[in-house]
Amino acid sequence: MTGLYVGRCSVIFAGYMFYIDNIAAGAAWLAMAVGFLCFATRIRSDYENDSDSASSEQDNKDLHDMAMLISDIAVMSLKNIGRTLPPSTKEIQDMEAKLNSFLDVMPVDKSERLEINEEFDRLKNRTRRNESGRAILRSSRL
Repeated sequence: MTGLYVGRCSVIFAGYMFYIDNIAAGAAWLAMAVGFLCFATRIRSDYENDSDSASSEQDNKDLHDMAMLISDIAVMSLKNIGRTLPPSTKEIQDMEAKLNSFLDVMPVDKSERLEINEEFDRLKNRTRRNESGRAILRSSRL
């Protein structure tokens, strides 16, 4: 930041030297200003590249954490927590499809994806068992 400020001031002073017809001093100040600005932009460019890689790693970590949180919320919402009716097989499949399409674009490891898929498989199996139990009760009433 300081290099940019000094470079800008040097350019202004070089312009003033050219304005008062002191060409040699104006050229010297202009050369010095070019040096300051080249140095300042080089440091800034290096700083931005380092911060971009660090910020992209932080962004990936944040996206990963957000994706895992959304996955946990999706699974917990289907586990009958706060629900009056158990989820249907169709509802579970729809939620799984939406979540998988979301996770495809997120930085999530395969092992974590497997854990999420296992949770959905457990939910599907439990729903099938509940539905088959209800079917047996209905048939016994007839």
